[in-house]
Amino acid sequence: MDWSAFETAWHDSGCRILSDLAAAYPGERLYAAAFHLFYSDDVQILPPALAANTEAAVHKNHGDSTRFVPPEWRWDVLDAASDAMSPWYHRLVEEYLAPATTEAEQDAAMNTLESAHDSAMAGVCKAMTTTARRGGIHGSLPPGFIVVILEGQRGDEEASLIRESVDPQVLPTVPELAEYLRQLEER
Repeated sequence: MDWSAFETAWHDSGCRILSDLAAAYPGERLYAAAFHLFYSDDVQILPPALAANTEAAVHKNHGDSTRFVPPEWRWDVLDAASDAMSPWYHRLVEEYLAPATTEAEQDAAMNTLESAHDSAMAGVCKAMTTTARRGGIHGSLPPGFIVVILEGQRGDEEASLIRESVDPQVLPTVPELAEYLRQLEER
């Protein structure tokens, strides 16, 4: 797999979709986008969902803020992103999973694929954040806009996924995310 081309495809698709979203809702203040709902099993890997939220959509749910909980966001799944990337995921299955015939080969192939995919998606987040902060997605995005992996379903891995997907120099510019990360790491 050409992981560089994969990352570029995600970056370009994600930026275009976020630009279209910002243009369609000019009165809304988008503060973040996130990748979540990562799915893989013995025979397939699917595109994660790209989500986006606005300041106005943040609320308390049982006393906890929904600021970094993509399933609770205004746009929890932007289908166009997953649809655009589906051919890439078909190639990942063909390259990594289809050749594996034994259970041990399948496990090893999936572990290799998941690790490479996580790394690529972290790179996509960093690149999209950089593009957004340079004004390259849409002029209405605030200077602190962030794209991050927020995969609560992966439990203990969520904190490391956040750290991998956010440049260490960017994290302090988003104090709410830094605090959320601190809380995750204290659990």
